[in-house]
Amino acid sequence: VITEKIAYLINNKLARAEEILAVTFTEKATTEMEDRVQELLSFGGFDVLTSTFHGLCQQILESHALDIGLPNNSKLLNQTESWLLVRQNLDKFNLDYYRPLGNPTKFIHAMIKHFQKCKDELVTPQNYLEYAQTLNDNDGDEDAALETKRIKELAQAYQVYNQLLLDSSSLDFADLIFYTVKLFKERPNVLKFYQKRFKYILVDEFQDTNYSQYELIKLLVTGGDIKLTVVGDDDQSIYKFRGASVSNILQFKDDFPKSKEVVLTENYRSGQKILDLAYNFIQLNNPDRLEDKLKINKKLKAQNEKVGDYDLLFGQNPLHESDLLSKKILALKEKNKDLKWNDFAVLCRANSFADQFIPYFNQLGIPYEFSAPSGLFRQKVVLDSLAFLRLCDNYHESSAVYRILNCPVFSIYYSDLSQLLLYSRRQTVSLYEAVKLAQRGVVKLSKHGEDVINKLVDIVSECTQLSKQEPAGRVLYKFWEKSGYLKLLSDNVEKYQIDILYLQSLFEKIDEFQKNNGDMSVRAWLTYFETLLESGDDGEDFAQDNKGDAVKIMSIHASKGLEFEYVFIPNFVDQRFPTNNRSTAIDLPDALVREAALPSGDAHTEEERRLLYVAITRAKQGVYFTAAKNYGGARDKKLSKFVMELESTNETAFSREIISSGPTIEIEQKSNEETAETFELEVPKEFSFSQLQSFDKCPWQYRFQFILHVPTFGKGVFSFGKTMHNTLQKFYQQVIELNSAKQNSLFEKSVAKLDTTKIQVPTLESLKETYREAWQDSWFQSANQKQEYKKKGIQILGDFYTRGEKEGWTVPITVEKGFRFRLKDHTIKGQIDRIDKTIDGKLAIIDYKTGRPKDKLSAEDKSQLLIYQIAAESVIELRNLGEVSELRYYYLDNNSVQAFKGTNEETEKEKIKIDETITNIKKKNFTPKPSKENCQFCDFKDICDFRV
Repeated sequence: VITEKIAYLINNKLARAEEILAVTFTEKATTEMEDRVQELLSFGGFDVLTSTFHGLCQQILESHALDIGLPNNSKLLNQTESWLLVRQNLDKFNLDYYRPLGNPTKFIHAMIKHFQKCKDELVTPQNYLEYAQTLNDNDGDEDAALETKRIKELAQAYQVYNQLLLDSSSLDFADLIFYTVKLFKERPNVLKFYQKRFKYILVDEFQDTNYSQYELIKLLVTGGDIKLTVVGDDDQSIYKFRGASVSNILQFKDDFPKSKEVVLTENYRSGQKILDLAYNFIQLNNPDRLEDKLKINKKLKAQNEKVGDYDLLFGQNPLHESDLLSKKILALKEKNKDLKWNDFAVLCRANSFADQFIPYFNQLGIPYEFSAPSGLFRQKVVLDSLAFLRLCDNYHESSAVYRILNCPVFSIYYSDLSQLLLYSRRQTVSLYEAVKLAQRGVVKLSKHGEDVINKLVDIVSECTQLSKQEPAGRVLYKFWEKSGYLKLLSDNVEKYQIDILYLQSLFEKIDEFQKNNGDMSVRAWLTYFETLLESGDDGEDFAQDNKGDAVKIMSIHASKGLEFEYVFIPNFVDQRFPTNNRSTAIDLPDALVREAALPSGDAHTEEERRLLYVAITRAKQGVYFTAAKNYGGARDKKLSKFVMELESTNETAFSREIISSGPTIEIEQKSNEETAETFELEVPKEFSFSQLQSFDKCPWQYRFQFILHVPTFGKGVFSFGKTMHNTLQKFYQQVIELNSAKQNSLFEKSVAKLDTTKIQVPTLESLKETYREAWQDSWFQSANQKQEYKKKGIQILGDFYTRGEKEGWTVPITVEKGFRFRLKDHTIKGQIDRIDKTIDGKLAIIDYKTGRPKDKLSAEDKSQLLIYQIAAESVIELRNLGEVSELRYYYLDNNSVQAFKGTNEETEKEKIKIDETITNIKKKNFTPKPSKENCQFCDFKDICDFRV
């Protein structure tokens, strides 16, 4: 609906693309919306600002943070970083109620979630403190006195937490919207700017908004000429645990009484019987529904000939239930040969429910994909990697040795491992000592076992020595390289692609740690890692984007927006669906909750009904509820109360009789891996200059880096280059601020002519301090090399500053300007270091280079800036800044400049080259181009079979 309306507005010239703001909730949804808009429009789709609420507010604060006293370079903290901030400053909170002596960090996460809920409700620390002061000590009533003490402790803790964030120039995610609302309320000039900027605002999944998000939208559209469209279904509001407020969509008509409502009742997915089942059931949430409140008709009408069906499969125990579910899938597929495995879905109320079905799917040869997100630190390859670092730090970590010996690149025989373990226990020595003794023949092993332990000892010895001088990341990469782990994964992409992504993510986490810590040793990383585990962080969640032909197993929440021919809803019993009401660990006092209207019924039950409504309406042809009489324990389980509610609202009756298993369906038994669809490499959806350059150099190298995402070892020269870029970015941001010529980020349309005689710039010492703060400390080969680069950077900046003082400074239009544009059916992305106004009022596009200066530019050298010129001529936002008159490479090494302007012939040739390159990538034409020059400096030479 949203994308079609955007296309309609642009095609009918009701708005320019840059006058439209579309807001949704996830980055994935944002990307899908952008792609869909691009499909519907021949040009200009990228100029529609499509964003999440948090992404939009982050962009606004980056442009206007100074207007409300925030630094414009605040660090955005994730949940773990917020936990660490509190833990490191726990004594400042003066906690008593929420600091048990035996476990003083127990409530940190709960408190942080509580503080973020405060911000979602736009409750300031001052609001909370003022409320706490209204509570008396209730003399004589111990319970009431304790509650008052608890509230006051929380109010004071909230104030301390917020001050810690401000003192450390940090924001948490809730701050992004919280401070943007504050900005709009306290700086009406800024609000007016955005009200003039947009003509249309469209909000998708409006039922999932919280109070602060809705307040943000109301501020933008109130008092201006913006036309607002919200799309939502209150019956699909299932994210209360994330702070979503169903009352927003119920309140919308009161806030905008003149708004026009359009009820979409045509359904092209499900059979009418399924639609009626869901619709009649959800009526039980009245009067807390939009349909009842507005007296509208939301009854869905099937636009297909499918009738649809539903039933209850009732077994004796979980094994029986699993057997019934599995064989029902097989029977349906046998009956209709056109059905694929991915036409079936098992939608679980909790991910843990899936464990009982997976063995049956394996046994019966049913391919499946389990889409439950799992933390990075729980993945096998990551655990192998961390075990090796533990082994390097401490040879006596027998559990680490055991894991390494069993990992794929060692795969010791069980008989050999048994001998080592037996000797270790009998002689009371560590497992690694037993391995060393086995090298001398004390423990008898097979020839394979001897080869394995020799390989292990050699690698451990080399990496232990390396760990005394080098950072943890370098040690880990050496292990991956020497053990053959990287080669194993990259040679078997069909099986291990997700594992490559896991290693890449681990490498990035270690790299981030090294950038922020003086001590980059293996021990320092392991200490930090233990702190992460203590905080409850098990790493970034990974949920595979499964596209193979397999039965989909996922949570109901994850299924929202998807559709299947047949849906199975398991564990349909009391206390499992609906679940018991679990309140948040620390609730916000009712007096501080700003939700417009609390439900008249039980909020938890109503949310669980909406969840079941979502599950049922994923199905096209059939819905099957499954349950067991006993899940273990002395007492049988009752069927879900929703069974009775479904029956009463639909005048139907489910059988309570235990269904017989029936004869076993004969099928060849295969593992899930053997029955899965053939793996296909996925190419990126967007392409940068560095990608195109990599492919031109060697397509096989491109495959390693951008298709397989094999982790690469960093280089000091790259760290130095990033340092210089970040330094100059911050320097010129300060120049913009000092001269009151601050640009409005994505929304700038014109730039006033600048008086260069009055330009103010930070001092040279300030520039050097910025350099020291921006310094990237990773990947240098030695301390000497690091010091040489540090000195070189200071020298370069001194020469740069001298040149600026001598020749005159300029105030850039913008720095680090991102762009995306379409070329045929390809999307090109990039980031321009700097854009200046020239004397004639046109644009100069500048790219910094820290490499060797060039006296003359080849056609290949010009490619990057030609792409930037094409972007400046294609993207409406950049085109509004002016005409490009010059492209400049600024070589920092000697402060020299190579400038040119791309001719029409050059830009057309570049477009043809881009099209040909990306077409080859999409065709997966990764033919290697081995050469001495290419292979010598290739990051993947040690795992490449084609190297020379």
